Amino acid sequence: MIVKCIDNNLCSTLTLSKEYLVIEEAIEYFVIIDDKNQETTCKKSRFKIIEDGDLAKKSKATITELSHQLNNDFQDIKHFNIRKNSKGEIKEISIKFKYQ
Repeated sequence: MIVKCIDNNLCSTLTLSKEYLVIEEAIEYFVIIDDKNQETTCKKSRFKIIEDGDLAKKSKATITELSHQLNNDFQDIKHFNIRKNSKGEIKEISIKFKYQ
């Protein structure tokens, strides 16, 4: 995701109107690569989204497909695997579908 800085008040490592690459996104924060090439956590309110790579659209399609599979007893799923980090948080879900 690419965002543009719209508020650099009290933040010396951000430049107003400059675009930054988002490394990770949380509910209220972005982790970006700042002007000093370091990872920095900043409030989302400091930025305007420029490019999201159709992430929202792809996420909605995935959720729709998984909801369909759940309602139909996973009829098209061959195997799935859930990977977690050291804190026990889900980091990746791998799903293999049956091909006919």
